[in-house]
Amino acid sequence: MEILITGCGLAGLSAAITAAENGDRVKIISPYPPERSQSVLASGGTNAALNTKGEDDSWEQHAADTIKAGCCLADETAVQQMAESAPSLIRELAGRGIVFSRDENGDPDLRYFGGQKKKRTVFSKAGIGKQLVSGLSSILLKYIAEGKVELLTNVKFVKPILADGKYAGIITENTATGELQYLQSDVLITATGGIGGLFGNTTGSRTSDGAVTASLFRAGAEMANLEMIQYHPTTIATAQKRMLISEAARGEGGRLFTMKDGQRWYFMEDWYGERGNLMPRDVVSQCIYKVCNDLCLGIDGKQQVGLDLTHLDEYTVHDKLKEITDTTKLYLDLDPLTDVIPVYPGIHYFMGGIYVDRFHRTTIPGILAAGECACIYHGANRLGGNSTLGAIYGGRIAAQSAAEEREFCSLNAEEKKSAEELARLEIGDLMRSSEESAASAESEPAAKIMADIQTIMNGSLGIVRNGVQLAEGLTALKAMKSRSLRFDRYHLSEDSAVSDFIELGAAMLESAIFRKESRGAQMRSDYPETDDANFRKTVCASYKNGEIAIRADEIGRLLR
Repeated sequence: MEILITGCGLAGLSAAITAAENGDRVKIISPYPPERSQSVLASGGTNAALNTKGEDDSWEQHAADTIKAGCCLADETAVQQMAESAPSLIRELAGRGIVFSRDENGDPDLRYFGGQKKKRTVFSKAGIGKQLVSGLSSILLKYIAEGKVELLTNVKFVKPILADGKYAGIITENTATGELQYLQSDVLITATGGIGGLFGNTTGSRTSDGAVTASLFRAGAEMANLEMIQYHPTTIATAQKRMLISEAARGEGGRLFTMKDGQRWYFMEDWYGERGNLMPRDVVSQCIYKVCNDLCLGIDGKQQVGLDLTHLDEYTVHDKLKEITDTTKLYLDLDPLTDVIPVYPGIHYFMGGIYVDRFHRTTIPGILAAGECACIYHGANRLGGNSTLGAIYGGRIAAQSAAEEREFCSLNAEEKKSAEELARLEIGDLMRSSEESAASAESEPAAKIMADIQTIMNGSLGIVRNGVQLAEGLTALKAMKSRSLRFDRYHLSEDSAVSDFIELGAAMLESAIFRKESRGAQMRSDYPETDDANFRKTVCASYKNGEIAIRADEIGRLLR
């Protein structure tokens, strides 16, 4: 069987390795090599109940913490399977040469992370993302050398081709030459990360923009819980974007404070007790928002609070938290051993995304999704340390499910011929659109329109939102459809995605309007209570004939 994978971060690498070891032929496409994937930026760690700290930890507790933090929106069966697999997965990765920090007994060391009362986050002082990506890339090289895997970089996904609603291939763009090409395979696994391109100023890589997710949405793939956007509590502002200050800082004892009546006020500890700084991310972000916006108690006259590590020892700050020290020294010219870090929440992760079931199947037969682009494990709020776990585990499950998925989408000779003809016509349409838009005096560059989309989205989907705000954003976004887009011949994949982004952005806003409650990352000031009776459900968004439909679905439903 031939499997095509788009994206070569942790989910894509894991899927490719699993598929190759299953005897499948694998082709991976990506604009960049794995070393430039967003997964490299992961800094906190990976969760696994290894139970090496004498705390009587277990995978059942890991699963329970994950479901609780996600406000009971995640598929319990999927979460339990992931948590149960995590310890053996970590041991396997370590056995295959991936470097984790070790404790005095030689076991992978563990630290506390938000929303968890046990030490179960495996980490690496040199950066967990770097270690995982480099380790999996090394494993993949073996299969590339053996001819089992083909890695095509400088290649971007443009749009899918469907035959009678089933996957039939994709159109790609060579980013060096601008050439458009039709690629066929038995199954597609998309592992392209979150939809940060709709917001621009996030902690994620700008290369992980969500264009593939947006394209699949317009092609008919349903989305789930799009309103659930995680604001990481501790980020810093730089000239280009917000930079992450890992939760590891609070896991090692960092404390959040603001100034009140001339004194330091450790508000998280005051409100939630001794371990208040390690409450789940949605809670901490909303508390910082309240301190800075409702109570007007920021520090240094700005909308920010302080993250204090100065009471920790030098080994912890400069060695165990080396990535944080390097980041603050480079961007803020401060040393967290002696200086307070000024922080404020920033968009960090998308719990919502492509609607998949516990087998990572989407609503389009033949297409699977894994990693941040897929909505499955995190519910309304993701635990730190579960993203890298979910990506590696999810990629593995998607690859294992691919063989069965082929049964739902296998094309006969006539359907394949029809798909090839459709792809040829689609490529011709894209080329003509490029030529026509270049000749139009009214057309605008894609970058300008995207900047305006990002302004609307950031203004509408903040940490706290309300119905009026959301409706105004939706109206403004729909008005963007009347603007004429200029296609650059050598950036067709990016420019053609703008129209897709408008529809996906509208679906996000409509999902937030539909969920008339506050739950996890969805904080509605006009609906402050959690409504289990009506909204302990998956909010699904679909697109058909130019219209978006929103509905509620039961949690954990299988899609085949």
